[in-house]
This record gives sequence, C-alpha cells and structure tokens, in this order.
Amino acid sequence: MIWKDTNQKLGEYFQDGALPAVLSVDRRHYDEKKYKFLMHGHENFCEITYVYQGAGIYRQGMDTCPAAAGDLLLYNAGGLHVTQPLNESGVSYYSIGIANLKKKGMPLNHLYRAQDGCRIPAGRYRQDVENICEEMYRLSEGRQKNRGTELTVQLLGAALIVLLDALAERRQEKEKKGVQGDTRVKDYLDRHYTEDLSLGSVAAGLGYSETHLSHFFKRTYGESPMKYVRNRRLSEAQLLLHSTDLQVSRIAAKVGYENTSYFVTLFSKVVGMTPAKYREYVKKDVHRL
Repeated sequence: MIWKDTNQKLGEYFQDGALPAVLSVDRRHYDEKKYKFLMHGHENFCEITYVYQGAGIYRQGMDTCPAAAGDLLLYNAGGLHVTQPLNESGVSYYSIGIANLKKKGMPLNHLYRAQDGCRIPAGRYRQDVENICEEMYRLSEGRQKNRGTELTVQLLGAALIVLLDALAERRQEKEKKGVQGDTRVKDYLDRHYTEDLSLGSVAAGLGYSETHLSHFFKRTYGESPMKYVRNRRLSEAQLLLHSTDLQVSRIAAKVGYENTSYFVTLFSKVVGMTPAKYREYVKKDVHRL
C-alpha cells in the first residue's frame, strides 16, 4: 500500500517531518580478551545498537540492563554508555550513529525517555530489524556509494526509528499486563549501592533467601548481585571522573569505598587503567565515535 500522505505520516514521528541524518553504520564484535572498551559519550548525536549475536551488559549513566541477541539498545546524546560482553564468546552488534533527530515532544537527538527504558526487544520483528541494519551497513561500506545509496541509508534509518516506536508500544502493553518480572532486587541495589551491602543484608531487606536472591538475579541480569553493585559503583565513578574535578579519594567515598587504595586497585583491575589515567583519556576522547 502506498500512502499519499507520507509527509503527514512522517510528521507524526519527526518534528515538521524532518528526517534524521544517519552519520555512521558499524558492525562490531566486542571481545574483552582483545581490549577493554570504556564508557564513552557523544554530545551531538544519538546511537542505536542492535545485538545480533551473543549477550552483554548495557550501561548508560544510571541505567544497567542485560542485552541479548534480538535486543535494541538506545543511547541518547550526551550520556556515557558502554556495552560489555557477558562471557568469553563476546557480543556482536550493529551500531548506528544518528544526528538531527527531532522526535516529537523530545529533546534534540533523544531516542527515548528515561521512564520508558533504553532496551527494546525486537521480538517477532527481529529478522526485519536485522535486515534493515545489514542493508544499511552494506550500502554504507560499498565502494559504489553515490547519492542514491546514501539517500537509501537515510530512509532506512528513519524507518528503523519508526519501527522502534512500534516495538516500544508493544513492550509497554506487555508490561501493563504483568509480563515484566520482579524488579525489586535491582531497584533496591540501585537505591543502596553506595552503602555497606552484603548478599545477606540485601536478602534480609527484601525477604528472600540468599540462594534464591543470587540465582534469580544472575538468571535475570547475567551477573551476581554483588558484582552488579561493584560495577554500579565503578560506572558511577567513571561518570564522576568525566563530569567533575573531584579528587579520586572523594569519588571513592561517594561511590561507597572508604579505602582509596582499594578503590584505585579495583578500578584499575576492572577498567584497565587507573582513575587518573581514565580521567585523562575520557576528557580527551569523550566525543569520539
């Protein structure tokens, strides 16, 4: 079916019907055995990641969630983010950089509202999403690039964003029906992660046994509750190193580590460089795609 009112339809999704601009289309395989990918951000564009193989943990600012094959991850402009593999086999994904995105009722270059969540399962549209990403990648890397192929990539990018809205609506409908699992554990850890927590204290606070809590959380989020707390603290430390000039000792205390030496050792082991080196690195390269 051909819509005669295409411009009007576009206006339902994009302010004044203005199409976003696709800046880049990458296909990546991330394996921590090769390198440690740090949190990074882009001030002037947003990003869509589609995981087509493997599994990982997605982190953006205060949000952390598991990501598996078939998931779409949304990154708003200005926020630090990273997708890390869950196991040694790594995680494979398409990454699409988009500028000039003016979704109706949202800030420039924002794909989602915080309350709506940053992960969208493609579900039964998984093959459609994968086909769009693969075609965008193929056209973008081709040696025969011309105005026609570039326009096709832009139109496919707009189509992907429209499809994202439809998928987000489906997810919200499922959540209203109670399909979403128990999030009390993660909510509790997100509220108290800077405190002196143990598996026992968390289990007691929520009325679970330690065994049930540990198995449930790992099955749902791909890591143990205490490892989540550790990574949550270090992610916050990375944000503070990027966005403030606080001394490392102050940052350590703010995220729950009174012993600065222990914090520096732990940060270096997990991130692959000291907090001071990380601050130097991210201040210089935070805008790099």
